Amino acid sequence: MANPIDVVVAKTKGAEHAIKAHHDGLVGVFTTLAKEHGEAAALMERVSADPSKRESLWPKIRIALATHEKGELKAVYPVLDRHATLKPLVAQHAEEAAELDKMIAHLDGTSIESDEWGSLFATLARAVVSHAAEEENDIFPAAMNAIGVDEAKRLDKAFKDAKARVATLLQDKH
Repeated sequence: MANPIDVVVAKTKGAEHAIKAHHDGLVGVFTTLAKEHGEAAALMERVSADPSKRESLWPKIRIALATHEKGELKAVYPVLDRHATLKPLVAQHAEEAAELDKMIAHLDGTSIESDEWGSLFATLARAVVSHAAEEENDIFPAAMNAIGVDEAKRLDKAFKDAKARVATLLQDKH
């Protein structure tokens, strides 16, 4: 089980990301996604700084990453793909999401106590932070311009619903 301090740190970093996103003109689903990016980054930083947190935080991180990506792929990116100007960004996102899935599966197949796991996790953490920055700095602003405020707000609920369905499926598996 995650330490309550780790959770508070993650929520705080998530709130900071959401505030910055809103300040940068993002609304709705894009603010929610930025918040989740901050939370995941904070949890990953905690594991990187203290390997003793691997067992307690990895399950939470894995679920957060999986539900976030699958929620995006089910609810957000199909809408963005309807806009010709966003198609290259959507394709790039799909490739990166598949790569993240592979990294997570590799971590799951590696002993959590091993040095190899630590190295793989560090690679995943860098990839997640880079992916999030790319979304927040490039994809989300372009998407906001293409779909507008009303659609961004509507997609927030669609994303949260899709994410909840994915979380239920993942919990049923474990």
